[in-house]
Amino acid sequence: MLMSTDKIQINSKFFSVEDLQQQLKDENLPDWEKSIDDFIVNWFDETDFILQQTSGSTGIPKEIKLKKSAMVASAQKTIDFFQLKPNNTAWLCLPIDYIAGKMMVVRAIVGKLNLLITKPEGTPSLPGQPVDFVAMIPLQLQKIISQKAGIDSIRQLIVGGAAVSDTLKKSLQGLSTKIYATYGMTETCSHIALQRINGPKPDEHFQLLDGIQISTNEKHCLIIKAPQLSAEELETTDLVEIISQKSFRLLGRADHVINSGGIKISPEQLETQINAIIHRECLIVPLEDDLLGQKMVLVLENNEKAADAEELLKKIKNIVGKHHTPGSVYYVNEFPRNDSMKIDRKEVIKQLNINL
Repeated sequence: MLMSTDKIQINSKFFSVEDLQQQLKDENLPDWEKSIDDFIVNWFDETDFILQQTSGSTGIPKEIKLKKSAMVASAQKTIDFFQLKPNNTAWLCLPIDYIAGKMMVVRAIVGKLNLLITKPEGTPSLPGQPVDFVAMIPLQLQKIISQKAGIDSIRQLIVGGAAVSDTLKKSLQGLSTKIYATYGMTETCSHIALQRINGPKPDEHFQLLDGIQISTNEKHCLIIKAPQLSAEELETTDLVEIISQKSFRLLGRADHVINSGGIKISPEQLETQINAIIHRECLIVPLEDDLLGQKMVLVLENNEKAADAEELLKKIKNIVGKHHTPGSVYYVNEFPRNDSMKIDRKEVIKQLNINL
């Protein structure tokens, strides 16, 4: 186990635990930076675990204990896969409150990397020097791409927390940056599978990291066995198709499935199809319906309002068929997002029900 006498390199400077404890006393230190220092100080204390709020991938969100040894094992898997070497740069632009942010710090500690930190924002500010490895959510990656500058300074990038749309994937082709979609959760200390989504030979499916085994239950939801990361098998609510012992295809969340007149529809799959038509972020959500039980509606942001919703639905119908076409198009001023910058699907439904 790492010792409290170890130092961590942050923005090219080395800090001990005592240095960070002293820095935490600085009243002018931004809260986001204090949170990072506080996590590092806690990482080197005498406890063998951290407390972390889950995202809900395996049920109702709750606070759990994550073994530091499991987090180290996860970090080492990532370091090995991406062949990261001491003094390579790892950019932290995600909130430290979530496992994705914490694991970037742990990777830096375990791999003796130079941790570059910037304020976690939807449009992150590039650190001003080459980046060997970074983790982002799709929103951040889209913003970086739209700036048309700086992405080439990043050597390897993982993107997770939400599905990567086909439109975004297309914009990544031709880039020198190696970009991978991730699959994972809090309980597995971040990702357990990766999928290269750009380059001359992108992966068709998620590829498991070494030491991970998977199966499915009777509902076709993924079960994960990862002894180094979790003592127990993890039963998720993610619908998958297992391709081989080392790969799978993610279909969507079982608890998001819409039952409209007896037809069961995965909104994530439908959103991917519609995104290819409209080339913008969208959501498919259910609203209560006396006849169908649930009816599907398409939700877009106002700032990208379609000129003719009826014409849009016709185009969608031609691609997905009658039974998978949303009944209506609704608009919100802006998609609500949670603290980790993911679209809050439940809040969208709540807003629609209030405004109907």
